[in-house]
Amino acid sequence: MQKEPPVKQLRCCIYARVSTDEQAERDLSIPFQLERCRYHAQGKGWEVVEEFVDAGESARTDKRPEFQHMISAARAREFDIIVVHKFDRFARNDYDFIIYEKELEDLGIIVESVSEPGDASTPAGYISRRMMQVISSWYSKNLAVEVKKGLQKKVENGGWTKLAPLGYLNKHDGAKSWIETDPKLGALVSQAFKEIATGKWTLEEWTQHAYSSGYRTRSEKRIYKSAWGALLHNRFYLGETWLRAGDMHVKGNHKPLVDHTTFSIVQDVLKEHDKHRQHTRRHKYLLKGLAHSLEADSPCWAETNPKKQISYYRSRTKVNGSQVYYNAGNIESQLLDIVKNITISESSRQELRNNLQNWFNDEGKSNEEMKQAETRLVKLRRMEQNLQQLMLEEEITLADFKEHRIKIEAERARLQNVVDVISQRQHLIKADFEVALQLATGLDFLFEKGTFDEKRLLCETVFKRVYLKEGRVSEVELNAPFGLIVSRGKGSGTVQTGWGSRIRTYPGGFRVRCPTTRLFPSLPKL
Repeated sequence: MQKEPPVKQLRCCIYARVSTDEQAERDLSIPFQLERCRYHAQGKGWEVVEEFVDAGESARTDKRPEFQHMISAARAREFDIIVVHKFDRFARNDYDFIIYEKELEDLGIIVESVSEPGDASTPAGYISRRMMQVISSWYSKNLAVEVKKGLQKKVENGGWTKLAPLGYLNKHDGAKSWIETDPKLGALVSQAFKEIATGKWTLEEWTQHAYSSGYRTRSEKRIYKSAWGALLHNRFYLGETWLRAGDMHVKGNHKPLVDHTTFSIVQDVLKEHDKHRQHTRRHKYLLKGLAHSLEADSPCWAETNPKKQISYYRSRTKVNGSQVYYNAGNIESQLLDIVKNITISESSRQELRNNLQNWFNDEGKSNEEMKQAETRLVKLRRMEQNLQQLMLEEEITLADFKEHRIKIEAERARLQNVVDVISQRQHLIKADFEVALQLATGLDFLFEKGTFDEKRLLCETVFKRVYLKEGRVSEVELNAPFGLIVSRGKGSGTVQTGWGSRIRTYPGGFRVRCPTTRLFPSLPKL
């Protein structure tokens, strides 16, 4: 009788990451992640061939040293599976996650999460992974907004959130931080304002004189003309503070080094003698990283032309030898109408909520994977009882008993993990759709009344990509689960684009790319 060839043992690598602000979080520490991933691999029977660790690296970008080493190793097919503690350790940026996951899928390599496993080849597993990815991206972006709020509050109370300029020192005692006048350089900065105010110095002449007189930076380096220009225009020396350029200045807690009269005279002198060019206030872009040119079939850069005072989105590739330009103001003025058209009604929300609830209930009852795991767990408990009985009756040796018990415990741990994850996944998806449905009914209000940061966060949450053509928004592609929700909205004239999406035309001519009903085949269109 011919023996069957041995089953090839799958190889895996482990990827762990912490960002600087997460170092102190116990459940995200590197040793914790590695331990959980190793245990998971052991339970699956995989061979761990390599471990990649990025310490102090943010997942909002793919420019992480060990991450890139791992991708290079994947392209060389050095392993079959990438194991992470959570998917947000792999990437928090929607675009990076999808691009790398697709490349790895083409290479036959799976990305598996210890805490959030699921088969992405099934409809339920696919939507589960996309939801986890969107929530992770939302968390990361919302965290940035919350941090900015904290910084803004500090500035409103007279504090300063950056490195103190020349003439001041940053001080802190662990509980709080403040700005003090530099005992050495503070008086020199005050003297510099007084000298320039006399009108006898051009900026270039003063730069040379200051250097020969011993003016230096904190690190004893030369202060160049551009640095003096910035220093002499800096209102921080008036005792004012702010968070971003263009914000309203407020009174700071630090001591001013120049009075308002002298500062005003210095500005006039610099303008007259040196023709100091003020910086152009640059446009804030709602669609930075989201805009895509259909004419050039490429993503767009967001730029400002200081001379023409024009902000625009520019295609990265050329068409007939030149790049395609879209006026940023014109493009962004169209977004409110688009958001209004994809906002769903309260009645639609309630109906879709009921339909989704029914689908989740049916999916939970018929989940074959869950049933098989639970059945196998019952069988393993009986096997363990029988094994103990055989040991007591001395029918098997102690060595055989230990060997079989280790195998049973490993399989039981793996199956229990499957059961826990499926239950958690079903609960997670339902909870996340509740949030998304609530948000989908108020998109127009949030966009119309929100601040720039709130509008920007809304765009990144709802839009996966915004396609531009002939100076207008031609089409938008939505992130999950908003694409699924909006696909049952009030558009008309659907056109299939292949598996996974279809295009729906809305009033005004723009189109929305939505997922097909294959994800939820039993859900009716509202």
